[in-house]
Amino acid sequence: MIIVKNYINGEFIEVEERRPKHSPIDGSVIAETPVSKREDAKAAIDAAYDALKAWSQLPAIKRAEYLYKLYEIIKSREEELINILMVEGGGIYKKAWGEVVFTERLVRNAAELARHYGGKTLQSDAEGVVSMVFKRPKGVVGVITPWNYPLSISMKKIAHALATGNTIVYKPASETPVTGFKIAEMIHQAGFPKGVFNLVVGPGSTVGDEIVVNKKVSHVTFTGESATGREIASKAGGALKTVTLELGGSDPLIILDDADLNLAVRIAVFGAFFHQGQICTSSKRIIVHERVYDVFVKKFVERVSQLKVGDPRDRTVEQGPLISPRQADEMERFYQDAVSRGGRALTGGKRAGAYFWPTVFVDVDRNFRIMREEVFGPIRPVVPVKNDDEAVEVANDTEYGLSAAVVTTNINRAFKIGEAIESGMVHINDVTMLEESHVPFGGIKASGFGREGGEWSFHETTYDRWLTITLRERKYPI
Repeated sequence: MIIVKNYINGEFIEVEERRPKHSPIDGSVIAETPVSKREDAKAAIDAAYDALKAWSQLPAIKRAEYLYKLYEIIKSREEELINILMVEGGGIYKKAWGEVVFTERLVRNAAELARHYGGKTLQSDAEGVVSMVFKRPKGVVGVITPWNYPLSISMKKIAHALATGNTIVYKPASETPVTGFKIAEMIHQAGFPKGVFNLVVGPGSTVGDEIVVNKKVSHVTFTGESATGREIASKAGGALKTVTLELGGSDPLIILDDADLNLAVRIAVFGAFFHQGQICTSSKRIIVHERVYDVFVKKFVERVSQLKVGDPRDRTVEQGPLISPRQADEMERFYQDAVSRGGRALTGGKRAGAYFWPTVFVDVDRNFRIMREEVFGPIRPVVPVKNDDEAVEVANDTEYGLSAAVVTTNINRAFKIGEAIESGMVHINDVTMLEESHVPFGGIKASGFGREGGEWSFHETTYDRWLTITLRERKYPI
Protein backbone atom coordinates (compact mmCIF):
# COMPACT_ATOMS: atom_id res chain seq x y z
CA MET A 1 0.00 0.00 0.00
CA ILE A 2 1.44 3.36 -1.06
CA ILE A 3 0.58 6.39 1.08
CA VAL A 4 0.54 9.36 -1.28
CA LYS A 5 1.37 12.71 0.27
CA ASN A 6 1.49 16.29 -0.90
CA TYR A 7 4.93 17.85 -1.37
CA ILE A 8 5.07 21.50 -0.33
CA ASN A 9 8.15 23.62 0.31
CA GLY A 10 10.46 20.63 0.36
CA GLU A 11 8.39 18.50 2.76
CA PHE A 12 5.99 15.60 2.32
CA ILE A 13 2.72 16.50 4.02
CA GLU A 14 -0.33 14.40 4.84
CA VAL A 15 -3.87 15.75 4.79
CA GLU A 16 -6.83 14.64 6.88
CA GLU A 17 -9.17 13.51 4.12
CA ARG A 18 -7.99 10.60 1.99
CA ARG A 19 -9.43 8.26 -0.59
CA PRO A 20 -8.39 4.86 -1.97
CA LYS A 21 -6.86 4.50 -5.42
CA HIS A 22 -7.98 1.32 -7.21
CA SER A 23 -6.04 -0.43 -9.95
CA PRO A 24 -7.99 -0.74 -13.21
CA ILE A 25 -6.47 -4.22 -13.66
CA ASP A 26 -8.45 -5.94 -10.93
CA GLY A 27 -10.00 -3.22 -8.75
CA SER A 28 -7.58 -3.77 -5.87
CA VAL A 29 -6.61 -0.82 -3.67
CA ILE A 30 -3.03 0.18 -4.44
CA ALA A 31 -2.76 3.49 -2.58
CA GLU A 32 -4.35 6.02 -0.27
CA THR A 33 -4.31 9.53 -1.72
CA PRO A 34 -5.00 13.03 -0.34
CA VAL A 35 -8.18 14.93 -1.03
CA SER A 36 -6.55 18.34 -0.76
CA LYS A 37 -8.42 21.58 -0.22
CA ARG A 38 -7.99 25.05 -1.63
CA GLU A 39 -5.86 26.00 1.39
CA ASP A 40 -3.36 23.26 0.49
CA ALA A 41 -3.07 24.63 -3.03
CA LYS A 42 -2.57 28.14 -1.67
CA ALA A 43 0.25 26.93 0.59
CA ALA A 44 1.97 25.30 -2.39
CA ILE A 45 1.58 28.44 -4.50
CA ASP A 46 2.98 30.60 -1.71
CA ALA A 47 5.99 28.28 -1.42
CA ALA A 48 6.62 28.41 -5.16
CA TYR A 49 6.27 32.20 -5.17
CA ASP A 50 8.74 32.62 -2.32
CA ALA A 51 11.29 30.34 -4.02
CA LEU A 52 11.02 32.05 -7.40
CA LYS A 53 13.57 34.84 -7.00
CA ALA A 54 16.48 32.64 -5.91
CA TRP A 55 15.73 29.90 -8.46
CA SER A 56 15.32 32.28 -11.40
CA GLN A 57 18.61 34.00 -10.55
CA LEU A 58 20.60 30.76 -10.59
CA PRO A 59 22.87 30.46 -13.63
CA ALA A 60 21.28 28.20 -16.25
CA ILE A 61 24.08 25.66 -15.88
CA LYS A 62 23.20 25.27 -12.19
CA ARG A 63 19.56 24.61 -12.97
CA ALA A 64 20.69 22.15 -15.64
CA GLU A 65 22.77 20.26 -13.09
CA TYR A 66 19.65 19.57 -11.01
CA LEU A 67 17.88 18.29 -14.12
CA TYR A 68 20.79 16.04 -15.09
CA LYS A 69 20.67 14.55 -11.60
CA LEU A 70 16.92 14.03 -11.96
CA TYR A 71 17.55 12.27 -15.27
CA GLU A 72 19.95 9.84 -13.60
CA ILE A 73 17.44 9.15 -10.82
CA ILE A 74 14.70 8.35 -13.34
CA LYS A 75 17.05 5.91 -15.09
CA SER A 76 17.86 4.23 -11.78
CA ARG A 77 14.15 3.77 -11.00
CA GLU A 78 12.96 2.59 -14.41
CA GLU A 79 11.45 -0.74 -13.36
CA GLU A 80 9.65 0.83 -10.40
CA LEU A 81 8.12 3.48 -12.65
CA ILE A 82 7.17 0.94 -15.32
CA ASN A 83 5.34 -1.15 -12.74
CA ILE A 84 3.45 1.87 -11.38
CA LEU A 85 2.37 2.93 -14.86
CA MET A 86 1.01 -0.55 -15.52
CA VAL A 87 -0.72 -1.07 -12.18
CA GLU A 88 -2.09 2.45 -11.77
CA GLY A 89 -2.85 3.32 -15.38
CA GLY A 90 -3.47 -0.04 -17.05
CA GLY A 91 -0.87 0.37 -19.77
CA ILE A 92 0.87 -2.67 -21.21
CA TYR A 93 4.59 -3.17 -20.55
CA LYS A 94 5.70 -1.73 -23.90
CA LYS A 95 3.67 1.43 -23.32
CA ALA A 96 4.99 1.88 -19.77
CA TRP A 97 8.59 1.19 -20.82
CA GLY A 98 8.29 3.62 -23.72
CA GLU A 99 6.86 6.32 -21.50
CA VAL A 100 9.70 6.04 -19.00
CA VAL A 101 12.37 6.14 -21.71
CA PHE A 102 10.68 9.11 -23.39
CA THR A 103 10.54 10.89 -20.03
CA GLU A 104 14.29 10.44 -19.66
CA ARG A 105 14.78 12.07 -23.07
CA LEU A 106 12.51 14.96 -22.12
CA VAL A 107 14.43 15.74 -18.94
CA ARG A 108 17.81 15.43 -20.65
CA ASN A 109 16.60 17.65 -23.49
CA ALA A 110 15.47 20.32 -21.03
CA ALA A 111 18.83 20.20 -19.25
CA GLU A 112 20.77 20.45 -22.50
CA LEU A 113 18.74 23.39 -23.78
CA ALA A 114 18.88 25.37 -20.53
CA ARG A 115 22.25 26.99 -21.36
CA HIS A 116 21.52 27.52 -25.03
CA TYR A 117 18.12 29.20 -24.98
CA GLY A 118 18.52 32.94 -24.66
CA GLY A 119 17.69 36.31 -26.12
CA LYS A 120 19.28 38.24 -28.95
CA THR A 121 20.89 41.55 -29.87
CA LEU A 122 18.93 43.76 -32.24
CA GLN A 123 20.02 46.52 -34.57
CA SER A 124 18.78 49.89 -33.32
CA ASP A 125 17.38 52.70 -35.46
CA ALA A 126 19.38 55.17 -33.36
CA GLU A 127 23.13 55.75 -33.22
CA GLY A 128 24.96 54.63 -30.12
CA VAL A 129 22.13 52.45 -28.81
CA VAL A 130 22.60 48.82 -27.84
CA SER A 131 19.27 46.98 -28.15
CA MET A 132 18.84 43.56 -26.53
CA VAL A 133 16.09 41.05 -25.85
CA PHE A 134 16.31 38.91 -22.71
CA LYS A 135 14.31 35.78 -21.94
CA ARG A 136 12.77 35.89 -18.49
CA PRO A 137 10.80 33.16 -16.67
CA LYS A 138 7.10 33.88 -16.35
CA GLY A 139 7.13 33.02 -12.63
CA VAL A 140 5.02 30.42 -10.86
CA VAL A 141 3.77 27.87 -13.41
CA GLY A 142 0.70 25.79 -12.67
CA VAL A 143 0.92 22.30 -14.18
CA ILE A 144 -2.31 20.28 -14.55
CA THR A 145 -1.96 16.94 -16.31
CA PRO A 146 -4.00 13.95 -17.57
CA TRP A 147 -3.96 10.28 -16.64
CA ASN A 148 -3.10 8.60 -19.94
CA TYR A 149 0.62 9.53 -19.99
CA PRO A 150 0.99 10.79 -16.43
CA LEU A 151 4.77 10.59 -16.24
CA SER A 152 5.94 11.91 -19.62
CA ILE A 153 3.34 14.67 -20.09
CA SER A 154 3.91 15.90 -16.54
CA MET A 155 7.67 15.83 -16.82
CA LYS A 156 7.67 17.59 -20.19
CA LYS A 157 5.89 20.53 -18.58
CA ILE A 158 7.82 20.45 -15.31
CA ALA A 159 11.37 19.98 -16.60
CA HIS A 160 11.27 22.70 -19.25
CA ALA A 161 9.61 25.21 -16.93
CA LEU A 162 12.24 24.53 -14.26
CA ALA A 163 15.04 24.85 -16.80
CA THR A 164 13.98 28.38 -17.71
CA GLY A 165 13.85 29.51 -14.08
CA ASN A 166 10.17 29.09 -13.21
CA THR A 167 8.87 27.41 -10.07
CA ILE A 168 6.11 24.80 -10.13
CA VAL A 169 2.78 23.92 -8.54
CA TYR A 170 1.71 20.55 -9.92
CA LYS A 171 -1.70 18.90 -9.77
CA PRO A 172 -1.63 15.38 -11.22
CA ALA A 173 -4.73 13.70 -12.58
CA SER A 174 -6.95 12.25 -9.86
CA GLU A 175 -6.77 8.85 -11.61
CA THR A 176 -2.94 8.70 -11.43
CA PRO A 177 -1.83 10.31 -8.15
CA VAL A 178 0.82 7.67 -7.43
CA THR A 179 2.78 8.65 -10.52
CA GLY A 180 2.62 12.29 -9.45
CA PHE A 181 3.86 11.32 -6.00
CA LYS A 182 6.80 9.44 -7.53
CA ILE A 183 7.73 12.56 -9.51
CA ALA A 184 7.83 14.50 -6.25
CA GLU A 185 9.97 11.77 -4.65
CA MET A 186 12.50 11.92 -7.48
CA ILE A 187 12.68 15.72 -7.47
CA HIS A 188 13.22 15.62 -3.71
CA GLN A 189 15.92 12.96 -4.17
CA ALA A 190 17.64 15.20 -6.74
CA GLY A 191 17.96 17.92 -4.09
CA PHE A 192 16.02 20.73 -5.74
CA PRO A 193 15.74 23.76 -3.42
CA LYS A 194 12.67 24.02 -1.20
CA GLY A 195 9.61 25.49 -2.86
CA VAL A 196 10.89 25.17 -6.42
CA PHE A 197 8.59 22.21 -7.06
CA ASN A 198 5.34 21.53 -5.21
CA LEU A 199 2.78 18.74 -5.56
CA VAL A 200 -0.87 19.00 -4.49
CA VAL A 201 -3.15 15.99 -5.02
CA GLY A 202 -6.86 16.75 -5.10
CA PRO A 203 -9.94 17.60 -7.14
CA GLY A 204 -9.81 19.93 -10.10
CA SER A 205 -12.75 21.88 -8.69
CA THR A 206 -10.66 23.03 -5.72
CA VAL A 207 -6.94 22.43 -6.27
CA GLY A 208 -7.03 22.98 -10.02
CA ASP A 209 -9.27 26.01 -9.73
CA GLU A 210 -7.02 27.66 -7.14
CA ILE A 211 -4.02 27.18 -9.44
CA VAL A 212 -5.89 28.82 -12.30
CA VAL A 213 -7.29 31.83 -10.43
CA ASN A 214 -4.55 32.56 -7.88
CA LYS A 215 -2.81 35.86 -8.69
CA LYS A 216 0.62 34.49 -7.78
CA VAL A 217 0.45 31.96 -10.63
CA SER A 218 1.65 33.56 -13.87
CA HIS A 219 1.14 30.74 -16.36
CA VAL A 220 -0.97 27.57 -16.51
CA THR A 221 -0.18 24.59 -18.72
CA PHE A 222 -2.96 22.03 -19.07
CA THR A 223 -3.42 18.82 -21.03
CA GLY A 224 -6.86 17.24 -20.98
CA GLU A 225 -10.42 17.53 -22.20
CA SER A 226 -11.47 20.44 -24.40
CA ALA A 227 -14.38 21.38 -22.12
CA THR A 228 -12.04 21.75 -19.14
CA GLY A 229 -9.56 23.63 -21.31
CA ARG A 230 -12.21 26.17 -22.27
CA GLU A 231 -13.02 26.76 -18.62
CA ILE A 232 -9.35 27.19 -17.73
CA ALA A 233 -8.79 29.57 -20.66
CA SER A 234 -11.78 31.66 -19.63
CA LYS A 235 -10.73 32.00 -16.00
CA ALA A 236 -7.05 32.54 -16.79
CA GLY A 237 -7.92 35.13 -19.44
CA GLY A 238 -10.00 36.99 -16.90
CA ALA A 239 -6.94 37.14 -14.66
CA LEU A 240 -4.74 38.19 -17.63
CA LYS A 241 -2.43 35.21 -17.29
CA THR A 242 -1.14 33.06 -20.13
CA VAL A 243 -2.07 29.43 -20.75
CA THR A 244 -0.85 26.50 -22.83
CA LEU A 245 -3.65 24.09 -23.73
CA GLU A 246 -3.20 20.67 -25.31
CA LEU A 247 -6.73 19.37 -25.58
CA GLY A 248 -8.73 16.63 -27.25
CA GLY A 249 -8.56 15.27 -30.76
CA SER A 250 -10.54 13.27 -33.29
CA ASP A 251 -7.50 12.53 -35.36
CA PRO A 252 -8.01 11.29 -38.93
CA LEU A 253 -5.91 8.59 -40.58
CA ILE A 254 -6.32 8.77 -44.38
CA ILE A 255 -5.45 5.72 -46.48
CA LEU A 256 -5.24 6.40 -50.21
CA ASP A 257 -5.83 3.94 -53.03
CA ASP A 258 -2.12 3.67 -53.87
CA ALA A 259 -1.08 2.81 -50.29
CA ASP A 260 0.76 -0.34 -49.30
CA LEU A 261 -2.19 -1.94 -47.52
CA ASN A 262 -0.10 -4.20 -45.32
CA LEU A 263 1.74 -1.12 -44.07
CA ALA A 264 -1.55 0.77 -43.77
CA VAL A 265 -3.04 -1.98 -41.60
CA ARG A 266 -0.04 -2.01 -39.27
CA ILE A 267 -0.20 1.78 -38.96
CA ALA A 268 -3.96 1.73 -38.35
CA VAL A 269 -3.91 -1.02 -35.72
CA PHE A 270 -1.10 0.56 -33.73
CA GLY A 271 -2.35 4.12 -34.20
CA ALA A 272 -5.93 3.30 -33.27
CA PHE A 273 -5.57 0.83 -30.41
CA PHE A 274 -2.23 1.35 -28.66
CA HIS A 275 -2.88 2.00 -24.96
CA GLN A 276 -6.50 1.00 -25.59
CA GLY A 277 -6.96 4.07 -27.80
CA GLN A 278 -6.58 6.38 -24.79
CA ILE A 279 -4.21 8.84 -26.44
CA CYS A 280 -5.15 12.35 -27.57
CA THR A 281 -3.45 11.73 -30.93
CA SER A 282 -4.76 8.18 -31.51
CA SER A 283 -6.14 7.51 -34.99
CA LYS A 284 -9.80 7.97 -34.12
CA ARG A 285 -11.37 8.16 -37.59
CA ILE A 286 -9.99 5.90 -40.31
CA ILE A 287 -10.77 7.30 -43.76
CA VAL A 288 -10.14 4.94 -46.69
CA HIS A 289 -10.36 5.41 -50.47
CA GLU A 290 -13.29 3.34 -51.75
CA ARG A 291 -11.13 1.44 -54.25
CA VAL A 292 -9.24 -0.29 -51.45
CA TYR A 293 -11.88 0.00 -48.73
CA ASP A 294 -13.14 -3.60 -48.73
CA VAL A 295 -9.67 -5.15 -48.83
CA PHE A 296 -8.39 -2.81 -46.12
CA VAL A 297 -11.37 -3.47 -43.83
CA LYS A 298 -10.96 -7.23 -44.14
CA LYS A 299 -7.24 -7.11 -43.29
CA PHE A 300 -7.76 -4.51 -40.55
CA VAL A 301 -10.55 -6.40 -38.77
CA GLU A 302 -8.63 -9.66 -38.99
CA ARG A 303 -5.65 -8.12 -37.18
CA VAL A 304 -7.73 -6.20 -34.63
CA SER A 305 -9.65 -9.35 -33.70
CA GLN A 306 -6.33 -11.02 -32.85
CA LEU A 307 -5.24 -8.40 -30.30
CA LYS A 308 -4.76 -10.08 -26.94
CA VAL A 309 -6.69 -8.46 -24.08
CA GLY A 310 -5.73 -9.07 -20.46
CA ASP A 311 -3.53 -8.17 -17.50
CA PRO A 312 -0.96 -5.68 -18.83
CA ARG A 313 1.75 -7.14 -16.62
CA ASP A 314 1.71 -10.14 -18.94
CA ARG A 315 4.16 -9.07 -21.65
CA THR A 316 2.26 -10.98 -24.33
CA VAL A 317 -0.85 -8.85 -23.73
CA GLU A 318 -1.53 -6.11 -26.32
CA GLN A 319 -4.59 -4.47 -24.71
CA GLY A 320 -4.99 -3.76 -21.02
CA PRO A 321 -7.93 -2.24 -19.15
CA LEU A 322 -9.21 1.28 -19.62
CA ILE A 323 -8.31 3.69 -16.85
CA SER A 324 -11.52 2.89 -14.93
CA PRO A 325 -14.89 1.15 -15.20
CA ARG A 326 -16.39 4.61 -15.80
CA GLN A 327 -14.36 4.90 -18.99
CA ALA A 328 -15.63 1.51 -20.09
CA ASP A 329 -19.18 2.73 -19.36
CA GLU A 330 -18.55 5.60 -21.77
CA MET A 331 -17.39 3.15 -24.44
CA GLU A 332 -20.64 1.21 -24.02
CA ARG A 333 -22.58 4.42 -24.65
CA PHE A 334 -20.57 5.13 -27.81
CA TYR A 335 -21.17 1.53 -28.90
CA GLN A 336 -24.92 1.63 -28.34
CA ASP A 337 -25.24 4.96 -30.15
CA ALA A 338 -23.47 3.52 -33.19
CA VAL A 339 -25.63 0.38 -33.21
CA SER A 340 -28.83 2.39 -32.82
CA ARG A 341 -27.93 4.47 -35.88
CA GLY A 342 -27.33 1.41 -38.06
CA GLY A 343 -23.59 0.94 -37.62
CA ARG A 344 -22.16 -2.59 -37.80
CA ALA A 345 -19.46 -3.74 -35.40
CA LEU A 346 -17.24 -6.22 -37.26
CA THR A 347 -15.28 -7.15 -34.17
CA GLY A 348 -15.21 -6.26 -30.47
CA GLY A 349 -18.00 -4.76 -28.42
CA LYS A 350 -17.28 -7.04 -25.45
CA ARG A 351 -16.89 -5.48 -22.01
CA ALA A 352 -15.73 -6.84 -18.61
CA GLY A 353 -15.13 -4.41 -15.74
CA ALA A 354 -12.64 -1.81 -16.95
CA TYR A 355 -11.80 -3.88 -20.03
CA PHE A 356 -13.38 -3.10 -23.41
CA TRP A 357 -12.38 -5.16 -26.43
CA PRO A 358 -11.05 -3.37 -29.56
CA THR A 359 -14.03 -2.57 -31.76
CA VAL A 360 -14.32 -1.66 -35.45
CA PHE A 361 -17.47 -0.08 -36.91
CA VAL A 362 -18.53 0.27 -40.54
CA ASP A 363 -21.69 1.70 -42.15
CA VAL A 364 -21.29 4.92 -40.20
CA ASP A 365 -21.94 8.52 -41.21
CA ARG A 366 -20.83 11.85 -39.83
CA ASN A 367 -23.74 12.10 -37.38
CA PHE A 368 -22.56 9.16 -35.27
CA ARG A 369 -21.06 10.13 -31.90
CA ILE A 370 -17.92 8.14 -32.80
CA MET A 371 -17.48 10.54 -35.74
CA ARG A 372 -18.41 13.78 -33.96
CA GLU A 373 -16.79 13.39 -30.54
CA GLU A 374 -13.43 12.36 -29.15
CA VAL A 375 -13.54 8.61 -28.43
CA PHE A 376 -10.98 8.05 -25.69
CA GLY A 377 -11.03 4.29 -25.90
CA PRO A 378 -10.90 1.33 -28.30
CA ILE A 379 -13.79 2.01 -30.71
CA ARG A 380 -12.93 3.06 -34.25
CA PRO A 381 -15.05 3.79 -37.35
CA VAL A 382 -13.78 3.07 -40.88
CA VAL A 383 -15.25 5.39 -43.52
CA PRO A 384 -15.03 5.13 -47.34
CA VAL A 385 -14.41 8.20 -49.53
CA LYS A 386 -14.44 8.66 -53.30
CA ASN A 387 -11.35 10.84 -53.76
CA ASP A 388 -8.69 12.96 -52.08
CA ASP A 389 -10.93 16.03 -51.80
CA GLU A 390 -13.62 14.08 -49.96
CA ALA A 391 -10.97 12.57 -47.68
CA VAL A 392 -9.87 16.07 -46.68
CA GLU A 393 -13.47 17.21 -46.26
CA VAL A 394 -14.26 14.32 -43.90
CA ALA A 395 -10.97 14.80 -42.02
CA ASN A 396 -11.74 18.48 -41.42
CA ASP A 397 -15.38 17.92 -40.47
CA THR A 398 -14.66 18.14 -36.74
CA GLU A 399 -14.19 20.80 -34.11
CA TYR A 400 -10.78 19.31 -33.32
CA GLY A 401 -7.43 19.85 -35.01
CA LEU A 402 -4.66 18.02 -33.19
CA SER A 403 -2.96 15.46 -35.43
CA ALA A 404 -3.52 13.62 -38.72
CA ALA A 405 -1.78 11.11 -40.95
CA VAL A 406 -1.81 10.09 -44.62
CA VAL A 407 -0.69 6.73 -46.03
CA THR A 408 0.28 6.80 -49.71
CA THR A 409 3.14 6.07 -52.09
CA ASN A 410 2.66 9.42 -53.85
CA ILE A 411 4.48 12.18 -52.00
CA ASN A 412 2.81 14.92 -54.03
CA ARG A 413 -0.66 13.72 -53.03
CA ALA A 414 0.52 13.40 -49.45
CA PHE A 415 1.81 16.97 -49.32
CA LYS A 416 -1.32 18.39 -50.92
CA ILE A 417 -3.55 16.58 -48.44
CA GLY A 418 -1.25 17.40 -45.55
CA GLU A 419 -1.41 21.10 -46.38
CA ALA A 420 -5.22 21.00 -46.59
CA ILE A 421 -5.88 19.19 -43.30
CA GLU A 422 -6.68 21.50 -40.38
CA SER A 423 -4.39 20.24 -37.63
CA GLY A 424 -1.33 21.19 -35.65
CA MET A 425 0.57 18.09 -36.79
CA VAL A 426 0.50 15.88 -39.90
CA HIS A 427 2.47 12.67 -40.52
CA ILE A 428 2.98 10.90 -43.83
CA ASN A 429 3.20 7.10 -43.90
CA ASP A 430 3.19 6.84 -40.12
CA VAL A 431 0.84 6.93 -37.15
CA THR A 432 -1.02 10.02 -35.99
CA MET A 433 0.52 9.84 -32.51
CA LEU A 434 4.17 10.56 -33.21
CA GLU A 435 6.05 12.61 -30.63
CA GLU A 436 9.67 13.50 -29.92
CA SER A 437 11.21 15.42 -27.05
CA HIS A 438 12.27 18.45 -29.11
CA VAL A 439 9.38 19.01 -31.54
CA PRO A 440 6.44 21.48 -31.34
CA PHE A 441 3.55 19.36 -30.07
CA GLY A 442 0.07 20.88 -30.08
CA GLY A 443 -3.11 21.58 -32.01
CA ILE A 444 -5.53 24.15 -33.36
CA LYS A 445 -9.30 24.71 -33.15
CA ALA A 446 -10.81 22.87 -30.16
CA SER A 447 -7.54 20.97 -29.70
CA GLY A 448 -6.02 23.98 -27.97
CA PHE A 449 -3.20 26.42 -28.56
CA GLY A 450 0.46 26.79 -27.72
CA ARG A 451 3.20 24.25 -28.36
CA GLU A 452 5.31 22.16 -26.00
CA GLY A 453 8.55 20.30 -26.52
CA GLY A 454 12.14 21.55 -26.63
CA GLU A 455 12.53 25.23 -27.41
CA TRP A 456 8.76 25.60 -27.83
CA SER A 457 8.25 24.68 -24.17
CA PHE A 458 10.85 27.29 -23.30
CA HIS A 459 8.96 29.86 -25.35
CA GLU A 460 5.69 29.06 -23.57
CA THR A 461 7.18 29.56 -20.10
CA THR A 462 9.20 32.73 -20.75
CA TYR A 463 8.51 36.28 -21.82
CA ASP A 464 10.69 38.65 -23.84
CA ARG A 465 12.15 41.68 -22.09
CA TRP A 466 13.54 44.48 -24.27
CA LEU A 467 16.48 46.37 -22.79
CA THR A 468 18.49 49.21 -24.30
CA ILE A 469 21.69 51.02 -23.36
CA THR A 470 22.15 54.50 -24.83
CA LEU A 471 25.86 55.23 -25.16
CA ARG A 472 25.57 58.81 -26.46
CA GLU A 473 23.66 61.84 -25.23
CA ARG A 474 20.39 62.16 -27.11
CA LYS A 475 18.53 65.31 -28.06
CA TYR A 476 14.92 65.32 -26.92
CA PRO A 477 12.27 65.11 -28.27
CA ILE A 478 13.74 62.23 -30.31
